[in-house]
Amino acid sequence: MPQFKKTLVTIMMVFVSLLLLFQFSGSVPQQAEQDASPETDVKPSQDNAGPKPLKQLKVAVQLPSMSFIQLRRLNQMFMDETGIYVELINSSVQEVEEEWPKAMQMEQGADILLLDSESVIPYARRGWLLPLDPSMNGGDSVPAWLSDRVRWNGYAWGMPVQLDPYVLVWNKNRVKSASGASALPSDWSGWKRLFDENAPAVDEEPPEAPDGLPSSGIIPPPAISPAAGERLPYQWFAWHAEDHRALLSLLWRLGLLHPEFVPAQGGPEWAGRQTDSTEASEVRWKQTLPELEPYLAHFQPWSPESSHMDTWEKLKAGVIAFAIVPYSEAALEASAPLAVEPAGEAAPPAGQWVTSRSYVLASHTEAEQEARHWIAYMTQWSVQQEWFETLSVLPVHEQAYLSQSSERLLPEPFRPKQERKRHVYKEAEGLEQWSGAASRWMAGQLATKQLQLEWNQHMNAEKTINRD
Repeated sequence: MPQFKKTLVTIMMVFVSLLLLFQFSGSVPQQAEQDASPETDVKPSQDNAGPKPLKQLKVAVQLPSMSFIQLRRLNQMFMDETGIYVELINSSVQEVEEEWPKAMQMEQGADILLLDSESVIPYARRGWLLPLDPSMNGGDSVPAWLSDRVRWNGYAWGMPVQLDPYVLVWNKNRVKSASGASALPSDWSGWKRLFDENAPAVDEEPPEAPDGLPSSGIIPPPAISPAAGERLPYQWFAWHAEDHRALLSLLWRLGLLHPEFVPAQGGPEWAGRQTDSTEASEVRWKQTLPELEPYLAHFQPWSPESSHMDTWEKLKAGVIAFAIVPYSEAALEASAPLAVEPAGEAAPPAGQWVTSRSYVLASHTEAEQEARHWIAYMTQWSVQQEWFETLSVLPVHEQAYLSQSSERLLPEPFRPKQERKRHVYKEAEGLEQWSGAASRWMAGQLATKQLQLEWNQHMNAEKTINRD
């Protein structure tokens, strides 16, 4: 028996040694090598077979906190219904401008992006996007001018989901006491009268803006001397400094910038009449910005460093009389004593700008079908209605603006069934380039002559591009 035990132990030691030798030498039995060969169709056993897991999605947006919370809620509903996992990323403005293009160029980053519609075609031209089918969820019912914004080379490269017109917000108490009227001026002559009536004395020094908010968070209204009377505060107009479309909206609402419809060259005699023909007339933008020069000291933008609460508290306290802001911001922030002018109430030739956002599909995505499903879900009419009812985010579907009351939400050239005026937006790209020069001029950094040269350069260049 002892000899037998000795032999058994020896056999076990040899077996363990061989086992360890195979494990640490990295050797693979020949049969295993054959099973792992690329030419071999390896199939899971019946016991391990199961449903193929759905691919995951990554969606990048840049939204205010309340809007991001709403998107997370809707995204959870989508995941519960489909079983598709979707990661949401809320980026900063700097990341949108700097990091997103780098990631797309390197074929990395999110599968879906929420872009300003003005950025869709530049992304598509670089080969970063896949085309979308607008009819997959009724997306072909967007206004014609918006459809033009996301179409290039015969394809739609973005799915519009939100509209955001700029609106005029004002302090009712200060403006009514200064003007004696509840209605706002409708053209430049009316604004000029208001400005002249409220111009400070020549020797009057502008008030110093408070460095910070009091502990209460409320800025007390500035004292008005009896000699001065009930006048507008020294700062008449404000807007976000880096928002050039807000500046364009301000100039358009004042009547210093506006589109003119003229008969198309070589067109028929009736070309200038009211008609739905998209070729009946062309648009020429006009500007008389130098007329604002005597009043520039009263037009000061909110600096990027200003806190959000600071800007709105100044407006509510009467330190600022008027502001031009996106509708989405005004809907959340405006309260007594502030009033908001619906964008559609600015009677032509005055008007307001309208921006929009669109979902786009990255060309590097590995989950194309799942991504298309998510975009279709988030842009369907019922979801857009929910955004409007909860956060007053305006939908893009035409049917939302066909009633007489809802027309007030959009300026005339941007309403549905305004085919004749879709050129307003087509001819506006030169304006967006010129807006930087207008901003520098208003800050005293550009001479009036140079401002006019910049206008001629950008608008003439845009006409050449559109002809080509």
